[in-house]
Amino acid sequence: MKRMKHGIVLLLVCVLALALTACGKKSNQNEKKQATPTETATPDGRPATPSSEPPVTNVTATPTPTPLPTIAPWPAENCEIRFPDRELYHYDMDLRLNTADCTVGGHVAFAFYNDSKDSWNELCLRDYSSHFTDVKTAGYDPELYKTEINGAVTELSNVVDSRDNQSLTFTREEKDASVVWIKLSKPLAPGEKMTLSYDFTAKIPSVPDRYGYYEGVYNVTNFYPILAEYDQNGWSHESFINCGECFCSEVSNYDVRITVPSGFLVASTGTETGKESNGDAVTYTYYAPCVRDFVFSASDQFVKKEAVYDGIKVNLYYPSFMDADAYWVDGPFGNQMQHAANTTLKAAEDALAAFGEAFGKYPYEELDIIISRIDAGGMEYPNLIIITDQECHPVVTFDDMPGENLSPKFLSLETCVAHEIGHQWFMGIVGSNSGMEPWLDESITSYSECVFEEYRARLKDPDATVVAVDRLGRKVMDMGDVTQLKYMMERGMIPFNQSYYEFKSDNDYISAIYQNAQRALYQMEEILGRKEFHSVLREYVRRNAFTNSTTANFFEVLFEYAGKDNEELNRLIANTFDLERIK
Repeated sequence: MKRMKHGIVLLLVCVLALALTACGKKSNQNEKKQATPTETATPDGRPATPSSEPPVTNVTATPTPTPLPTIAPWPAENCEIRFPDRELYHYDMDLRLNTADCTVGGHVAFAFYNDSKDSWNELCLRDYSSHFTDVKTAGYDPELYKTEINGAVTELSNVVDSRDNQSLTFTREEKDASVVWIKLSKPLAPGEKMTLSYDFTAKIPSVPDRYGYYEGVYNVTNFYPILAEYDQNGWSHESFINCGECFCSEVSNYDVRITVPSGFLVASTGTETGKESNGDAVTYTYYAPCVRDFVFSASDQFVKKEAVYDGIKVNLYYPSFMDADAYWVDGPFGNQMQHAANTTLKAAEDALAAFGEAFGKYPYEELDIIISRIDAGGMEYPNLIIITDQECHPVVTFDDMPGENLSPKFLSLETCVAHEIGHQWFMGIVGSNSGMEPWLDESITSYSECVFEEYRARLKDPDATVVAVDRLGRKVMDMGDVTQLKYMMERGMIPFNQSYYEFKSDNDYISAIYQNAQRALYQMEEILGRKEFHSVLREYVRRNAFTNSTTANFFEVLFEYAGKDNEELNRLIANTFDLERIK
């Protein structure tokens, strides 16, 4: 995500009801086909998505489903998501965490190939760590965030092209130091391979956030220069945002060695394959197949708890002081931290089960969960999620306080954990440009909260018809309110398939993408039926796994399954999405 703190989102839920209209501007986003290292990439060639029906002003929340076309959707049983058999990019990294000066750095050898139809005369790397030179470039509000963040522009050196062993020069954009341009000594032809090697040192900022150091925990994310995504418009390098994400990259294999001070535990993307002590330091070795990024958290204060679900190892890490401080020890259900830890692991188990059934089985061996202070409810990365400690006190679950009077704020930990795990599918397995088409990332993942809550309700009653989302106030409201329609139009909050940069404010973006688009997806479930809509999502995942998908890809699957003449569905889509953008 970046999942916004629950109180902010809840306020927005109460203020806004979903309204419908057809509107929007043209977009130039589309998907490219992945090339093999020995062939020239070609455009995807997928058929254009059908246009929707004209907009209307009233839709009921629970329409009668219409017959669906007969296709062969991916069944819930044995829906294994397989790694692609094409050759992937490969990062080989030797890293060191230096706690004395709060830096991380080392040597990177990046093997890749030109997977486009164009020759590349230059490469674009994204160096997000360089944004943390001050609060403004880091995306914080200077009026609210007064703390010195102690960041710096990343030191980058010894940039070499393996094809001729030539040293390469690089420049940074004047207005955005995170955009690094590397001039190639000779063009990289379509399908041609090369290895780019470089050394770097990145400063870890002193902030309690997804990338930063706070209270003994180092969250080391988006810390090394990574190759940007190349699409039909060239190298994608949209402006960095801190409300949500702007990250977009290709799936790669990673071999990583991380040296940390002795006594540190490390949680990371991938699976630990080795550990070697050397005096006052220890080196961990990791292998991470088919992921879009590599991140880690490290601390000498970590407590580790483990669980296993369906062969997946789930590791939970949190600072030891949370076991001793009176604030965490005393809770309405005993030791609050232990209650939070157990709740988190149970929520992770249920989320993996729910999403494995709805979207396809989690294909990786491990999932790490970090509890530490960050400036949001939670954050997702490949094989690793971070949950803020602020979600852990108080913790009251469905099982603790069943009934209609259960306040949504007490369920934020379970829902937050589920949301961040949902991102392992969207935009982990199925990637997208999360700045340009955020609904494919955040909205579908917000809908996964409903999948999780419905699954929890069915655990108690397999025949449940009143689902947990009703009680949490997430069920779709009546969408014919003219007042709300005018408000949404005036605010430019629809269509949902617009970029982050088109919204007038972060509040509008949050309300539209995290809440109202979530409701639209839930109404698609109501129109088609839960099992049928989950079949659509599984097929969408199957077709687009380990690629960077687009809005066109989603609606291609939806229309193929639901048909073009479902009046209720067409009405919903016409009033909340702009399909002209994807033609």
